[in-house]
Parts: sequence; structure tokens; C-alpha cells
Amino acid sequence: MESDCSKFVQKCHKCPIHGDLIKVPPTELNAMTSPWPFAAWGMDIIGPIELAVSNKNRFILVAIEYFIKWVEAASYASLTKKVVLDFVRNIICRFGIPESVITDNGANLNSHLMKEISDQFQINHRNSTAY
Repeated sequence: MESDCSKFVQKCHKCPIHGDLIKVPPTELNAMTSPWPFAAWGMDIIGPIELAVSNKNRFILVAIEYFIKWVEAASYASLTKKVVLDFVRNIICRFGIPESVITDNGANLNSHLMKEISDQFQINHRNSTAY
């Protein structure tokens, strides 16, 4: 039975693609670089946090600048598209217009409001690959 399973897995096209990557030889890591300070930002959401603090905030919106690794974070009770837009506007006002913003595929990070502000300030909004 074990040999039958082994033969089946060897013939399966999807198994090596989606299987465990423990036996894959190591490859060189590619670091995220930025040409100058405050040119590229990465944004993500942490939460929901189960132990809400006294002000009932359960989400943390985080932006990390890729050149000097500057971190901006703010906590919110709920994360709406407008909250994300205000957070990006705050970054633009404090640090200037970034060349690019990289987010995951979250709905509130990829809204029509985010597209409008990207078009307005000519920011290259990119999505990271899914995990």
C-alpha cells in the first residue's frame, strides 16, 4: 500500500507543486529595497485582537517604510475603507508622496478610494502575493 501511494504521488502533477517544501534546496533570498527614503511603503492589518484595550480598539493598521524601516501604526475599533484612506493621507502629509505602496489583497486595502488616491498622487499601488 505504501508503494502504491508513493507511485500515485509521483504521477500526480499537483502534489509536488502544493506539497511540503522541506526537501527543496535553499535559494537566494531577494530583499525588498527602496531607491531612497520614504519611496516605498508596505501596509498591512493586524487583528482582530481578542483582548481589546480600554478604548475598544481591535485592529492595528501598520505601514513600514522599506528604506530606513520606519514604522507607522495606529489602532482602530474597526477598519473601513475611509480609515485606510485617512491613514494613507496622513503618511503623505508627514513624509511626502511615496513612489509605491504595497498591500496584501484585503478588501479595505484595495478599495476604489485607495485607487482614487493612488491615481490622484500618481502612487504605484501594488499587491503582494498570497501566502
